[in-house]
Amino acid sequence: AGRLEGLGAYESDQGGRYVGHFLDGLFHGEGTLYVKGGYFKGEFEYGRMTEGSFFYADGLKHDEEDWTYCSAEDRRFKVEMDEDAEAEREEPAPLRYTTAYPDQPDLPFNCYDLHTGYFDPEEGVVMSYATGDKLRDVDEEEKAWILANCRKGLTEPEPPSTSD
Repeated sequence: AGRLEGLGAYESDQGGRYVGHFLDGLFHGEGTLYVKGGYFKGEFEYGRMTEGSFFYADGLKHDEEDWTYCSAEDRRFKVEMDEDAEAEREEPAPLRYTTAYPDQPDLPFNCYDLHTGYFDPEEGVVMSYATGDKLRDVDEEEKAWILANCRKGLTEPEPPSTSD
């Protein structure tokens, strides 16, 4: 008694939320599981996802088999891809943003965008866009991946103005 059955919603203490079908208190049938940074959408059987996909918060679908997002072949962010598709461009427009979100502060010069922060290769750490504080260290394997796959801040800072 008291277990969720049929169509409904559940919110966890950790901030996750599920909206979809339940069977005997378990996710079962079509549903969406919202987690920090995105959501899983698909089919669930007895509490486990059996079919479906992960979508990032901006709507980008994750594809493990054929991941080309922000790759060497196409450095555009999702917002740029959406704008190009909306404008029905045959060829992508020049890159327009320095981070994945246009309202985020600019990516610092010679640093790499990680969406959750930026990687400073001189310090070897991930920094917060919001505060500039260190978020975490990066090992050599992750550093190599970042340098090969992430967008780099190419805009040099303006020199200080001199007043006479």
